[in-house]
Amino acid sequence: MRWCAAIWIGTVLAVSAEVETLETVTVYSLKHDDMALVPVDTAADVTVIDREMIERSGTVSVPDLLRREANVLMRSTTGQVNDGQIALRGFGENSHLRTLVLVDGHKQNRPDMGVMNWDSIPLTNIERIEVIRGSQNVLYGSHALGGVINITTKRGADVGTQVKGVFGEHGYLSGYLGHGGSLGPVDYFISADSYESRGYRSNSVARATGVTGSLAWFPGDTDTVSLRLSHTDSSRQLPGPLDDDQMQEDPTQSNYDASDVSDSLNSQASLIWKTVRGWGEARMTTGFNRRDLSWSIQGRYADNLQHGLSLGPRVRFGSAETFLLAGTDVLYDELEFREYLSEERNYVGGEADLNRFTVQPYVFAQKTFSKHWILGGGARYETAATDGRYLDYVDLQVPPVLDTNRGQVPNPDYKNPADLTTNSFDGVIHSEGWAATVSLTRELNRNTSGWIRYDRVYRAPVFDEMAAYQGYPLADPFNENLEPERGDHFVTGFDWAGDAWRVSWSAYALLMENEIAFDGSVNRNLDRTRRLGTLVELAMDRDAYGAGTRWTFQDARFAAGPYEGHAVPLAPAVYGNVSGWIEPFDPLRLSLVWSYTGEQYEGNDDENAGGKMEGYGLLALQVQIRMAPYATLNMSMDNLLNKTYAASAYSGAYYPGAGRTVRVGMTVEF
Repeated sequence: MRWCAAIWIGTVLAVSAEVETLETVTVYSLKHDDMALVPVDTAADVTVIDREMIERSGTVSVPDLLRREANVLMRSTTGQVNDGQIALRGFGENSHLRTLVLVDGHKQNRPDMGVMNWDSIPLTNIERIEVIRGSQNVLYGSHALGGVINITTKRGADVGTQVKGVFGEHGYLSGYLGHGGSLGPVDYFISADSYESRGYRSNSVARATGVTGSLAWFPGDTDTVSLRLSHTDSSRQLPGPLDDDQMQEDPTQSNYDASDVSDSLNSQASLIWKTVRGWGEARMTTGFNRRDLSWSIQGRYADNLQHGLSLGPRVRFGSAETFLLAGTDVLYDELEFREYLSEERNYVGGEADLNRFTVQPYVFAQKTFSKHWILGGGARYETAATDGRYLDYVDLQVPPVLDTNRGQVPNPDYKNPADLTTNSFDGVIHSEGWAATVSLTRELNRNTSGWIRYDRVYRAPVFDEMAAYQGYPLADPFNENLEPERGDHFVTGFDWAGDAWRVSWSAYALLMENEIAFDGSVNRNLDRTRRLGTLVELAMDRDAYGAGTRWTFQDARFAAGPYEGHAVPLAPAVYGNVSGWIEPFDPLRLSLVWSYTGEQYEGNDDENAGGKMEGYGLLALQVQIRMAPYATLNMSMDNLLNKTYAASAYSGAYYPGAGRTVRVGMTVEF
């Protein structure tokens, strides 16, 4: 990490004493880049976070930014700033399985139940984020049941060189160097980033180093070919949960030791061709990812190698107002798992190989009537084949020798190959499903629109939900009877945006069938569940001051079965934030954000018999000083009042959130 410190020192020395007055410009827009999967006039609740908002937010990670700028609920189990499970539309446990994350059109979600590795998406590389709430299955596929996080990275033409360094409490130190430009018809961008943190809690050290490069070739006025490559090496200690007494006594302690750790190598590549013609537009997207994961958790040792391939041709006929869009997503996911009997990883206790081939054709059409009414609708069909094989060996028969107090002795039970337990499986499961949508939008004037929408939603189970191969009873060995999730999503809303004010409101009802959840023994299909919610936002932005508030009110309950009427665990009835900022003079900007998360039942408490996690409010202060036209100093203080709270909890096991944290950073651009 010496180079992180060098970057920090370099940025300080580069600051000029000259100060220039800058004009503050705020633009509210729901427009997406050309050939975005969601049409420009989509009937959806969308929050757009542009580069200006990212830079002035003072945040250092995507989860932190989404919490503050888009009121997205995040659940962390480590207390680290770059850790979090997304929760949209009232989903509790494993909510991240129902939110699709895209980077430049490439899917980031894992094929198993693992959470996102946010280390592989450095915030400084991002140009724009669109948070689309509610089902987008037709245009985005199975994972997009609760919503979509659509991330667009920087391109080289207008980037120049950027150097950034941040240091703070709990040993936080990060550095970033990026450069972009143009060479004739080619834009290029390359960056390197690294961070390390001792963590708020004991045994919660985290670090990551990554490199990213992209090229965009413009062979003519109508075509673009872009390539993006990235590689990230990250490691994270796992401090584990505490009981309530331990958390109240000292939330920084850990019941796990320094050997409980998860390591990962993430490599990605995406290639996109786009063309614009007189008849419309077309795009071809291809992507590849490789995740090499390894972990040691409480005496369990495993390696998990994942590969993913995607192909997405799409064509759109017509104008921006009236068009027909058709495409197909072809996906291949593969997972190789090895569980070991010891930390030395010399004896394999179980091994699994799973792969899935998925084809998803879809069509969407939009018609504009009288320049004020917009009717949209479409459908998607999915068919998939999952091939799974798991060899679970009888542990006593695996090692040829045993360690005893007399040294190594031959294992009398040794057998090669070892016998298989009844948990082993070998087979193929075929599944299919469909999604549909129809919407009507009314543009009342240039600033105001209202809309109503219906979606038939669908989500296929991931590997871990349908197969038990990691030594945990997550499923019947290979459950061909586990049904995909299905449901009905109704939503309405309006949006008004003026020069300085914005008001947004939406309300939804999500009625689910066959929702997949862990019932204490295995993942299974639940009886009916239902979620009702409303979202409100009010924002004001003047030249020298501004304020905003965003709130989500929701009621998530079991609608049938043994838990009928009970609340869904880990789904708070209310969460939101209130923020304000002021620029007392041109170079200085002060921001204050208060966020609140209401009480909620702990994970696994379908009976609502245990204690609730307490609601909590957190206060954050951010100071930004424009030192010169090209240099900015940021100081942030999160959890200013040092509130002790649980970010997540399962069956009396609590995962504390971070206490008061101060960070100072500087960015230089030239």
